[in-house]
Amino acid sequence: MSVETLLVSLLIGGVLGYYLPSNRTQQIGDGIIFTGLAILLIAIGAQLGGDDQILQDLNTIGESAFVLCLGSVIGSIICVYLSIVITSIVDPLSASSDENAITRQASPSELGADGFDWKITALIFISLVVGLGLSTIGLPEHLVTRLGSISDYALLALLFGVGVTVGSDTEALSHIVHIGWGVLLIPVAVAVGSILGGVLFGMVINMPVTHAAAVAAGFGWYSYAGIVVFDLGGMKLGAIAFLANLFREIVTFFVLPVVTKYFGGVTSIAPGGATTMDVTLHLIIESFHELADLLTIERTEI
Repeated sequence: MSVETLLVSLLIGGVLGYYLPSNRTQQIGDGIIFTGLAILLIAIGAQLGGDDQILQDLNTIGESAFVLCLGSVIGSIICVYLSIVITSIVDPLSASSDENAITRQASPSELGADGFDWKITALIFISLVVGLGLSTIGLPEHLVTRLGSISDYALLALLFGVGVTVGSDTEALSHIVHIGWGVLLIPVAVAVGSILGGVLFGMVINMPVTHAAAVAAGFGWYSYAGIVVFDLGGMKLGAIAFLANLFREIVTFFVLPVVTKYFGGVTSIAPGGATTMDVTLHLIIESFHELADLLTIERTEI
C-alpha cells in the first residue's frame, strides 16, 4: 500500500474530526484506532510466528532493535535540545502557559494511578499472543497472506482514526498560537534526531543506512512501522522495526524523568516520539509538574 494512500486516509480523518468536533467524535476515533491496532498486532504476530527463520534469529533481531531504539532516543534528545538552544524556543516552564488545559486533555480513563497506559499494554500483549497462537496451529499459507491484506486495511483505519482524534482537538491550534509557531520546530527536530541517531547506531551493528533510517523513521509508532517496513524491507527488517519502536515507548518511561530534570521541559517531548501523543503524554505532564515544583522551591530558597 502506497504512502500516499495512507496520508489521504489520515487527511480525511483529520478533516472529518475538525468539522465534527465533540467528545463523541474523539471516542469514535479512539475506537477505530483500538480496533485497527488489535488487527495489525494479530497479523504481525501470525506472520512472525509462522516464519521459522525469524524465530531462530529472534535474539539477533532483538539486539538490533534495541540498539536502533537507543540511537533514535539519544539522537532525538540531542537534536531537540540543540534546536531549543539555537532558536531560543520558550520553555513552557518559564512561560505563562495554561497548565490546567494541558492536564484536562491528558487524563484518559485507561491511565492507571501511576500514569501507565495498561489498556494499550494489555492490547499489545493479547493481540500478539493471539497472532502467535494462530501461527502455531499451522494456518494455511493463503490465510496468512489474507491476514497480511487485512492488515493493510486495518492500517488505513488506524490512520483514519488518528486523523479523527487529532482533527477534533480544536484547542490544539490555539495552544500553538499561544506558545508560538516556533514550537513546530520541535517535531521536526525529533524526526531528524531519530533518523540520524538510528543511522549512526545502525553503522555500529553494520546495518545498511537505508534500513536503519527506515526503522528509526517509525518514531515510536510500532504498529505503523512494523507493517510498512514489512512491505518495504521484508519480514526480518519489519520485525526489527516493530520491536525497535515498541522498545522506544518502553524506554521512554525510564529516561523521561531524567531528561526533564537535566534538559528541560520541552526536551522531555523528544524520547517518546509519536507516543507523546497518547501513551507517554501523562508521564510528560507529571514530569513537567514535578520539575516546575522543584524550580519553584529552588527560586523560593534563593
